[in-house]
Amino acid sequence: MQILLFLRLLCAVVLCSAATLVVVQAPTMPLFRVALVATEFGALIAAVLFVSPVLRAAAVARRLPAEMARSFSRVSANSMHTSEVAKPLSWKKLWCAPSVPPVPVTTHEYATHEGAVLNLSYYRDSDPHAAPCVVVIHGGGWENGSAAEFPTLNHYLAHRGYAVAAIEYRFAPRWPWPAQREDVLDAVRYLQTHATELRLDPQRFVFLGRSAGGQIAEAVAYGAHDPAVRGCIAFYSPADMHYAFEFARADDILNSLHLVRQYLGGDPQNVRDNYDSASGILLASGSHVPTLLIHGYRDELVWFRQSQRLSDRLNALGAPHYFVQLPWATHAFDYNFNGPGGQISTYAVETFLAAVTR
Repeated sequence: MQILLFLRLLCAVVLCSAATLVVVQAPTMPLFRVALVATEFGALIAAVLFVSPVLRAAAVARRLPAEMARSFSRVSANSMHTSEVAKPLSWKKLWCAPSVPPVPVTTHEYATHEGAVLNLSYYRDSDPHAAPCVVVIHGGGWENGSAAEFPTLNHYLAHRGYAVAAIEYRFAPRWPWPAQREDVLDAVRYLQTHATELRLDPQRFVFLGRSAGGQIAEAVAYGAHDPAVRGCIAFYSPADMHYAFEFARADDILNSLHLVRQYLGGDPQNVRDNYDSASGILLASGSHVPTLLIHGYRDELVWFRQSQRLSDRLNALGAPHYFVQLPWATHAFDYNFNGPGGQISTYAVETFLAAVTR
């Protein structure tokens, strides 16, 4: 992994250095030859580099509908009606992105802990029928973040007939795990209690989490053993906290060793139960909650292997799941809702929801 990262960095340095010869006079004959390539072929090279993510996205998009249909064919007795879902990838949207109209958003206080008030933002259109509810759990390394992040998908799903509750939760280090698990369960109880006024179905919930929120979503979904939890969607999340600790480093861009320790209350040898109960990969053995995993291979913040290993574990268990692998994408790729990763992941999310909430 480190060798691959080094080669990528070396390639980037070489290309950037060559690009300077477009505006700087070459001082030697060898560099003159490089300048000739840069000035006459640079536009072509740049175009290939910039277009390559879209070309790889097109390959993923072509196989996605059939593969997802096979993965979740046993989940629902009805067909998945994928024709009702937008195409996995539209080239037009890359350049002429349509805006997603907002739906009404209301704020609800769902719990209080030692003076810490926890709210959820509730997205719902005007449909009077009880809708399945997507509980969105934000990222932020378990020490920050906001329920207001990535709102476009929330509005989009609300337009597509789902209720969406984007929740706050308590942060480390003041509140280490399992406080976050209790917050998610509190939010679900609040939503069930107020299901009638919120026009949601109290027996159809799906958790959707990004990064740190994905870890929380997996651990709660697999550990709750609640039939009302119909599925779990995890974007670029750490599924195994023992594995996260093993490969965490104090000198990386996140200081991930510090984040893991403060979140779980120490090292694995001291608080093993916390590491175990926060690791979806260990809890999956007792649960067959349908799962959608989405991860970019170039993720510099949460190793791609985290989702890959969970996918392998779910395969071994025969649990219904699908792993959307995006070779070009890095962490938080879906920030651009209409980008290649944003389009493909939105298609996957909507297709998954159609399968598990019917």
